[in-house]
Amino acid sequence: MRSVLLTFDVKTSELLVWNGQVVMSRGEEPYFSVLFQKLAFLQPKTVLEVGFGLGISAELIQRHLRPIHHDIVELEVGIFQDLQAFARGRQGVRAIWGDWSTFHPQSQYDFIFFDTYDYFPPDDLVESLRTRKAERARELLTDNGVFCHPHFGDGDVPDLPGFDTVIVERLQVPEFITADGSKCEYAAVVYHRPHH
Repeated sequence: MRSVLLTFDVKTSELLVWNGQVVMSRGEEPYFSVLFQKLAFLQPKTVLEVGFGLGISAELIQRHLRPIHHDIVELEVGIFQDLQAFARGRQGVRAIWGDWSTFHPQSQYDFIFFDTYDYFPPDDLVESLRTRKAERARELLTDNGVFCHPHFGDGDVPDLPGFDTVIVERLQVPEFITADGSKCEYAAVVYHRPHH
């Protein structure tokens, strides 16, 4: 299974910076809190979370979505160790080391939350990546499952091929710094449901 070991510029409980870019900051927490509160109505029993980061979304998924099974996939070795510590003592939380595109789940999921940082983005076209992500999501989702990701900014929400895009709400959030160094103060609560 593919894994990555990185030396972060900053790695604290508040901030992850790699190669001069913000991977995740505690400043994103107010947005994620609203996101999972607004999506609690979906009541997923099984959740796959792709990317652990600072564990903000993992904690909020536990608090607001309350799944029976919560699998979290992480491929960076140091962050995976943080994930293992998070999973200890939490019933139904399983830490998985590796790449979401190749791991073999025990079952399908009602809800996939995808929030990864592309440490080494491939040279493929963006559209090709979106298509592969959509295909993998369809493999892993139950018939009524949904695929969710953060949407920062007030711009268009990209469609996912073979999915209907649902924008639950657009909102203003406390300002935080994104990976490219820009300031973000708008976001959206979004999910995608597969066409049947």
